[in-house]
Amino acid sequence: MRTPVAAAVAALFSTLPAFAGESAGGDAVLKEVTVQESAPSELVRAQDGRANTETRVGGEGIRILGGPGQTNPWKALQMAPSVNYQSADAYGLSKQNSFRIRGKSATHVGRTVNGLPLAGEGGFANGKGGGDLFDMENMSEITLMRGAVPAGSGLGFSNSSVVDMTLRGPEKEFGVEVAQSFGTDNFRRTYVRADSGQLAIPLSFFLSASDTKADKWRGSGDQERQNIEFGLRADLGERLSVELFGVHHEVAWDDFRALSYAQTRNLGANRKFDYNRNIADPMSQRFNRQDFTNDAVLGKVSFLTGEESRLVFKPYYWKERGYSLSGSANVSGAPGVTWWQIVHDTYGFDLRHESKHSWGELTVGYWYQNSEPPPPPTAQRLYRINPDGSLRFDRWSTLAKTERHVFNSPYVSATLPLGDVELTGGVRYMRSKEASFTYYRGNTAPDVSYNSVFDYNPQVDPAKVASGRTFEEWLPNLGVSWTLSQDTQVRASYGRTYGRQNWGSVSSTFDSNRAAFDAAGIRFDSLWANLRPELSDNFDLGARFVFGRAYVAPTLFHTRYKNKQLSLFNPAVGVAYHQSVSKATANGLELEVGAAPRDDLDVYFSYSFNDASYDADARTGGSNVVNVKGKQMQDSPRHTAKIGAVWQRGPWSVAPAVLYIGKRFGDTEEKQSVAGYAVANLNVDYALKNLPGLRAARVGIAVTNLFDKRYVGIINTSDYAVGGLPTYLPGAPRAATLTVNAKF
Repeated sequence: MRTPVAAAVAALFSTLPAFAGESAGGDAVLKEVTVQESAPSELVRAQDGRANTETRVGGEGIRILGGPGQTNPWKALQMAPSVNYQSADAYGLSKQNSFRIRGKSATHVGRTVNGLPLAGEGGFANGKGGGDLFDMENMSEITLMRGAVPAGSGLGFSNSSVVDMTLRGPEKEFGVEVAQSFGTDNFRRTYVRADSGQLAIPLSFFLSASDTKADKWRGSGDQERQNIEFGLRADLGERLSVELFGVHHEVAWDDFRALSYAQTRNLGANRKFDYNRNIADPMSQRFNRQDFTNDAVLGKVSFLTGEESRLVFKPYYWKERGYSLSGSANVSGAPGVTWWQIVHDTYGFDLRHESKHSWGELTVGYWYQNSEPPPPPTAQRLYRINPDGSLRFDRWSTLAKTERHVFNSPYVSATLPLGDVELTGGVRYMRSKEASFTYYRGNTAPDVSYNSVFDYNPQVDPAKVASGRTFEEWLPNLGVSWTLSQDTQVRASYGRTYGRQNWGSVSSTFDSNRAAFDAAGIRFDSLWANLRPELSDNFDLGARFVFGRAYVAPTLFHTRYKNKQLSLFNPAVGVAYHQSVSKATANGLELEVGAAPRDDLDVYFSYSFNDASYDADARTGGSNVVNVKGKQMQDSPRHTAKIGAVWQRGPWSVAPAVLYIGKRFGDTEEKQSVAGYAVANLNVDYALKNLPGLRAARVGIAVTNLFDKRYVGIINTSDYAVGGLPTYLPGAPRAATLTVNAKF
């Protein structure tokens, strides 16, 4: 998939109020979502009176914080408190990006689209895939829920936070929107959307397409992305409505090469370090790339069962197919290239009944999902490199048959207003059926496709057979908000959340230390049995104070993690491997401040302090105890601060922003420190008015990393590692883009 392309947009952000839409935050019912996105003063509203902690970004905020690429929803949330977003490139196109909230990595951040876990675990996508399926021009809102999550939200895995993306449905009037961008590193993006408007029959729809490409800013290679999307809505009588969205999504990435910690000590010399062009070297760019195709549909059928009640059915389906190539100087004792084939699908539904009563609101629902692995990997082949650059098959490094992961989760949620106090509460029952796995000896299978390889009767590895298991957990949540006056509100919330365990690392550890495990009489299934879903108990206490044209919204949070997975030493084997036995605690403060000192000026500021640490030391060797108790979790800054403004004067709009990310550590012992940094971004727009045939037009310039700050961005580590060798990627240099947008 290597096609010509064209480019993107610029400008604007906000934290919008949490309102009663079903798509993201609360489970409140029968309330239509509205998006505020015109005057600057509407872009800095704090959340409304709900008990849980939310930050919302509307259409204008998505347009600027999403950046010219308009492909990565995490990028649109970078101004929110407790968010640490990093990307290997300036446009968010690369699959190499990281997103942490309150110290937890993206592995445990739930991702939903229109409230459905199309983009999150167990719907798994290699690197990007699911979370970035949709163009952000086709999103009306992105919501970040931190801490406790209402029972009917964050379906799937959401052990720390949830990001929900609300798709922009068909417009009521006919129209065509076109955007064309060009920028640094040969960045190009073309986006086109056509809306039918309301037809003579009760139907409206849209079609859109985008084509995005940029060269890597270091080394050779590029990043490509093509999308085709549609959406339709039909109102069938007064009681029944149907919505359907779909996307065809193609991506191809040439990876960026990571740096060692020693290399980060001299970014001036190593900032451009990358893969090479040597055709016989595993560190060649041609052996470190990825290519994926995704197709997905999601729907919503809403039927009014009464004047104050409705039944909502939301089905979804997603399929991904593709591969990744990764070269290494030492794979099983020699240089090699691993080819990972990924073909899997996910389907499911959310069925709920929503009703209003004299005493409050009630939602009763049921979520079901059926997912095909990976994760963990089932089809990986190892190749050796010939002197002429061709590959010769060595063996299957991973070959497994598996069942599917199945999730069943009924839930109930209620809201009870009591004068100036509003109580919310609910509970979700999570039943997770984990797939069984049968691994095969990789040297007994030929170099054929995964679908054909079992026709050659490869040998089962009797020590690597894992039976399926079923986990059950109750996930309660409770919240209260109290409006003390028109200008003062306090709130508190509690909720238990659920994160999946990391399967793949146990398999690779077992393979690389096979003799030790065999000598100890330990089979793979016993390691598998030591893995359990991670649970967290989240407590938030917040307030909102309004002072004329400004507000201050502080939040205190406390989180307790249990069944936390760490790589710990087993003296019976003499090997460290992942076990779900650890605990951790996070305490912190979040602050959001917004002000509109003038009608044409809007200012937003956020700050967070996060102390996320392990509760006990970790034993990783026979007599080796790693001192991690009280140490900050990897890649988790204690301090972040962000400030931005939107100034509008006539046709001009200027939006500067500065983001500060504090000191971080790549390792659990705080020996590999990464300095804090600040970057500035600038967006300038000019609105063109009264042009014949156009409803609106805009020309914009966006500059990221305005002062070309050199810093370490991504830290390649996990929540599970103790010791080990994390790697690092430098932050992208200054990039500028020009965008022309027109609406007909």
